Amino acid sequence: MIKKKSIIRYVRQIFAIVEKDISLELRIKTNLISRIVNPAIQLFLYLFLFGIIFNVRTDYKLGYWDNNNYILFLLLAYTVNFSRGIMNKYNLSFRRDKYWKTLSAIMVAPVNKFTLLLGELAAEMIMMSVPIIIILVIAYILFPISLLYLFLTLLILFAIFLTFASIGLIIGVLRISREQYVSYITFILRFVFLFGCIFYPINIFPEFIQIFVLLNPFYYFFDLLRLTWYLGINYDVANSLITIQHIIIVLLITAISPIISIYLFDKVYKKYGITGY
Repeated sequence: MIKKKSIIRYVRQIFAIVEKDISLELRIKTNLISRIVNPAIQLFLYLFLFGIIFNVRTDYKLGYWDNNNYILFLLLAYTVNFSRGIMNKYNLSFRRDKYWKTLSAIMVAPVNKFTLLLGELAAEMIMMSVPIIIILVIAYILFPISLLYLFLTLLILFAIFLTFASIGLIIGVLRISREQYVSYITFILRFVFLFGCIFYPINIFPEFIQIFVLLNPFYYFFDLLRLTWYLGINYDVANSLITIQHIIIVLLITAISPIISIYLFDKVYKKYGITGY
């Protein structure tokens, strides 16, 4: 049974890690600004493109995307695209400590390794929260829904965050011990996101490419995020498009990815240690 003093110690350690990480991030404010601006540029680009497409013919549709809902879907796409930064958290943090030759000291310090992971994740969530909250407030003002559907949407968004963080931890583990594989993983992820349909519907692709999109598990996360909010606007259409595959894939990956990433973090470090530099 966990003692009260142990819980308090772990909480203090997490707060200390959060404070340390946020302080380091805020040292170079241009990095933080670029993290906000770059996804915003993509958002405005797609707003412009889809604005032209749907305003030329107001009755035109791309799947369930139309003139009445594309702005909502693009706002939700911004939250996903912005949260992709969480995938670099452990990679950059481990690389920094590895370069400074402080990673070994951190690993043998009297701090629980999982407390370290949770603290860095919490710090990243705090750093991401303000832009994401602003976008969600704008979306809620423009496309109001009941609190139930808003809550479900936030759950899906949290599942995306958790999955991204888990993938980021796997990349961080490779950074510690098998750095040569990091570039391969990041290269693969580029194609995964390209065919994940964050900023556009699956219908922009020819049918033979849509088959590959449907094999991409990220597609179901992003599509379910849109459809969950859309349930509160057009229930019949959204409900008809949510499939059992959406539910199963999102639940399975959300549950399994943290377990795999933490297992690899624990096992790979013990087996290989820290190499390089």
